[in-house]
Amino acid sequence: MNRGMNSTEMQKNNRTLVFKTLLEGGSMTRTELAAESGLQKATITNIINEFLEMGIIATNGDTASGRRGEQIYLKLDGIYIMSMGITRKDFQIGVYTLNGKQVSHSRCQFEKNEDIHVVMDKLKKSALKLREQFGKKNIVGVSLAVPGPYIRRKSDGNDLFEISEFEQFSQVNIRAELEEALELPVMMKHDAKLAAYAEWRNAEEVREDKNTSLIIIRSRGFGIGAGIVINGKIVEGQMGIAGEIGHMGVNYNGRRHLGESEGTFEYCAGTESAVRYMLERMYEFPGSILHKESTYLEIVEAYRQRDPLAILAIEKMAWMLGYGIASIVYIINPDCIILGPDYPEEDAFIEKVEQVVKQFVHPLVGESISIRYSRLSEDSFLLGGYYYVLERLYKENLILEKLRQIREES
Repeated sequence: MNRGMNSTEMQKNNRTLVFKTLLEGGSMTRTELAAESGLQKATITNIINEFLEMGIIATNGDTASGRRGEQIYLKLDGIYIMSMGITRKDFQIGVYTLNGKQVSHSRCQFEKNEDIHVVMDKLKKSALKLREQFGKKNIVGVSLAVPGPYIRRKSDGNDLFEISEFEQFSQVNIRAELEEALELPVMMKHDAKLAAYAEWRNAEEVREDKNTSLIIIRSRGFGIGAGIVINGKIVEGQMGIAGEIGHMGVNYNGRRHLGESEGTFEYCAGTESAVRYMLERMYEFPGSILHKESTYLEIVEAYRQRDPLAILAIEKMAWMLGYGIASIVYIINPDCIILGPDYPEEDAFIEKVEQVVKQFVHPLVGESISIRYSRLSEDSFLLGGYYYVLERLYKENLILEKLRQIREES
């Protein structure tokens, strides 16, 4: 029988709620804090007094008198969250203050066939350098974003994972190695899910309606991944693969070669598909500025210059992207679909995608969906890692425990 929370658990939840409300709201009066959190003013006063003793808040006056209109705000200088991400071609590390400001960012590129142990050594050295710079005791959490499909499966009580198209990952336990090197716990998550969570936390649509459902679609080369957030919750699925839309079939007649289906969404609409479409037709466009060694980024630049061959390749990719999105619309029925920075941020491109989607969905459905580009100025999966760590600390009521420990050791 569930008898509910005991008084200790309730007190922890209330403290966490007040902290979260202050962090998201900035400076607030006690009255505003009580109204926003739904707690009694007496409870707010007790928690604020405790926070003052911990040294994590300040007021706009010299004392905590609680007079009307006194603004209360958090003092979180020198406390950080580290967010890391690894792909098939690079790794990135960002360090964030507890209120979400990125204060450090680094990126290291490597060859696809570079030995994973060499890559791991570089990643650990970079992370250790930042740990020393910002102080191990000042880092309250670490996240790691990995490419998909990220499949979680239980084996002997251990959380294992498999990532396709990156077979070298199976040779190392990346999380265990990082935790051993940093001497800090690492929270691992699929990068598209973290990107979607960052988008949801910052979306204008969500500020208007917290029940907004959102999907972000990203393509880093061959693959396509999606993160889905509904009512503020990341959609996981039984084994964590919800959102692996790249494996969705969009062409039943697609041939199979070495176990890879040419009829999948990622084969037809991943960013590298534009290179294939360009190569298939390049001899029909002898005047094109593109050549057989042209990269995806060069094709995008030629597209911006309105090169006919580039237009053909990019528009075919856009058509296939829109065709796949139309199927996703009927499965998820989201309020908003966000295209990641991997796709060309051009009006002509997104108009083509929207045109195709509306061609295959009911007019009323098509009119209700917003398709747009990301408006975040930084890489969303790193920012999503920051939010994910923070939410985990809230959920487990660990944030204040960690802050208390930091203040006591200072």
